Amino acid sequence: MTIEWVPIVAIVFSLSIPIVAIIVDHFSKKNKMKVIEKAIEKGVALEGLSLEEKKAPRVPYRSGMVALAVGIGVCVFGLLIGQTEKDALFPLIGLGSIPMLIGIALIINDRINYDRYFNKESDKQ
Repeated sequence: MTIEWVPIVAIVFSLSIPIVAIIVDHFSKKNKMKVIEKAIEKGVALEGLSLEEKKAPRVPYRSGMVALAVGIGVCVFGLLIGQTEKDALFPLIGLGSIPMLIGIALIINDRINYDRYFNKESDKQ
């Protein structure tokens, strides 16, 4: 009996990535809590210390452009593979069209809502 090790190793490693990320996040929050506790014990002002991280401002069009690029990449891959494997052409183009259309929709959404979300003058009102 032969066991295919490649899928097993791929599954184990892909499942270990989120587990490691969760563990690292836990320990970083634990260290921040220790720093805050020490600051409270010493009576230091807690103005800049917080357990919650500040979110970076949203960059318009980024997510749409990434999704569009992934879709185009899968479609180009389908065209290249489709030259040798005729049965793979249309499924890969169909698969690539999904993120491509989502990317186009996100770009249109960012363009429509640009003034509402990204205009600095509207924040002052």
